[in-house]
Amino acid sequence: MAKKEIKYDRVKHENLVQSIQDQFPDERVEVSVHLSRAIPHQSTYVMFYQSVNLELVKLLKPNACKVLLYLMSKTHYDNYVGVNQETIQEDLEYKQRKSVIEAIKELKEYNIVISLPDLEDKRRNVYFINPYQSWKGKVAKRIEMVKKAHDRMGIQLELPFTENKL
Repeated sequence: MAKKEIKYDRVKHENLVQSIQDQFPDERVEVSVHLSRAIPHQSTYVMFYQSVNLELVKLLKPNACKVLLYLMSKTHYDNYVGVNQETIQEDLEYKQRKSVIEAIKELKEYNIVISLPDLEDKRRNVYFINPYQSWKGKVAKRIEMVKKAHDRMGIQLELPFTENKL
């Protein structure tokens, strides 16, 4: 798609305003014209923290790595993932749900994934990916979420295999 260069033209602007005002001769009309650039569509993305994930590649079993990548691909803003184990099993074409259960258990052991009860459906969980591993959303929101998790929710986000605070 060719990018169209638009140059501001004061005369055209004034003519546009005047033509709109002329359509309402008996009324006082104020016209504001706002010019904005078209924002190119970007694909969705998740910020990925290299040092943490380098350690995870060494620690996790291949199945847990696969489920983690799947969860990252399904992450909503603020790192919530609203998929159930059956959906994960179907999407990853696993024959048994046990594979998903074991992978999530391993991710929980390393504090990469936290499962929380779904507020809408008490029979299932939603998952929260540790913001020290990856993040989808604004950086300021990540900082706020980490502080909130520690202070209000009592959730420990520190990763047991890292020495330094991230």
